[in-house]
Amino acid sequence: MPPGVVTAPRSSSAGCFFACRGSKIRPYFTENSVICRGEIYQLISESFLTVKGAALFLPRGNGSSQTSASRFSQLRSKHAGDIQQHLQTMFTLLRPEDNIKLAVRLESASTQATRYMVVVSTVGRQDTEESVVLGMDFSPVDSSCSVGLVLPLWSDTLIHLDGDGGFSVSTDNRVHVFKPVSVQAMWSALQSLHKACEVARCHNYFPGSLFLTWVSYYQSRVSSDQARINEWNAMQDVQSHRADSPVLFSDVPTERELTERQIKTSLREIMMQKDLENVTCKEIRTELEMHMTCNLREFKEFIDKEMIVILGQMDSPTEIFDHVFLGSEWNASNLEELQKCGVQYILNVTREIDNFFPGVFEYHNIRVYDEEATDLLAYWNETYKFISRAK
Repeated sequence: MPPGVVTAPRSSSAGCFFACRGSKIRPYFTENSVICRGEIYQLISESFLTVKGAALFLPRGNGSSQTSASRFSQLRSKHAGDIQQHLQTMFTLLRPEDNIKLAVRLESASTQATRYMVVVSTVGRQDTEESVVLGMDFSPVDSSCSVGLVLPLWSDTLIHLDGDGGFSVSTDNRVHVFKPVSVQAMWSALQSLHKACEVARCHNYFPGSLFLTWVSYYQSRVSSDQARINEWNAMQDVQSHRADSPVLFSDVPTERELTERQIKTSLREIMMQKDLENVTCKEIRTELEMHMTCNLREFKEFIDKEMIVILGQMDSPTEIFDHVFLGSEWNASNLEELQKCGVQYILNVTREIDNFFPGVFEYHNIRVYDEEATDLLAYWNETYKFISRAK
């Protein structure tokens, strides 16, 4: 048997790895992913476990629940790995009628963070299976579990490989990126997601319908801290990013790139101090050269373009109400100005711009393009609630 692959015994009704739903309790554990079928209880009394290529079968036997629990605990400690314990904790957050279909551990920007993409399903009002993706975070302090993401799987759900060890799930104008910690875990995740999406398309689950109404239960229980929530909502294709965190390996910038960075910083400082109605571009460039003590003739075109950009960014935010400001990317990236205005919450209605200070402010993201054709009315309810809570 290849490492990481689990099969059921011939006498088992569980069948193959992704066989039919509704069979006996058959959780499958790999080192980084879990597949479950049928109704799942907090006490796992029958399961297949594979850790480092070894498959362990836990029979349902006639022994007491205490005996089963003891045996499960011994096996868990013997073969290390904490995903089984995490799975048990996840069960406590679910409604009794909901099942975990899949739990896959994901990469994280923080080495201390433990994150899982969990596919949860239930039988809906129309007696058909409905599924949602939950993002679950585990605290490094006390191993408590919280919900950081709720993503219903509608009929328009699309899954794309990102070419960087992960995949994106897009549905209802939302896009979320997931990076499993292993190839086997990613394969398991894709199989489970495609199966759930096929059911959603078959029964035409669409937003605003009577399907997936139970998802509101989990939406009301999102309780991860804001830094974790920001990570669940991170986008790969935003055009304007906050500064990168320190990395082990990075490309060394060229001499021209270093000079352009210094020009941007110094030029902004000079323009902030000048009366721009009574100064020419040449005068600003001359002062810039004096400030940097070098000839910037070959950067003339770059400086002129940067002046236009800075000029457009220098406008102060517009105070719409006494508790609401409307601003640009420049305003959103100007920490001093934000703090001066007393801002604590930021509603980011762009797909092009990142959250610049996720550890300082509470963000709510509406990831749509800044285009005239964008339907903003569809997001009225959630943005109104966010602004009201901020007020």
